[in-house]
Amino acid sequence: MDDKNKGTLKSLRHKLSEVTPANPKVKAQIELLNNELDQFVSMPNPEDSGSIPALQIALQNAIESFEDHHPDLTEAIRIAINTLVNAGI
Repeated sequence: MDDKNKGTLKSLRHKLSEVTPANPKVKAQIELLNNELDQFVSMPNPEDSGSIPALQIALQNAIESFEDHHPDLTEAIRIAINTLVNAGI
């Protein structure tokens, strides 16, 4: 994964850090997604790892949870998914 794609994922990580949900379930979901993003971005060759399905599931679950109340965050997640797809991941 190139630096531009990693930058897109880091941008999503930053947007997630700006969200302060009152709902503990949403907060836990954001923390899970942050952890998955951190692990994925820190890997030298994330395409070769087994963490891709976990990240994909976390991203999809986040979209479903956030699309009604956090449209900007949802759009950032969609961009991250497109980045992964375009990178062949």
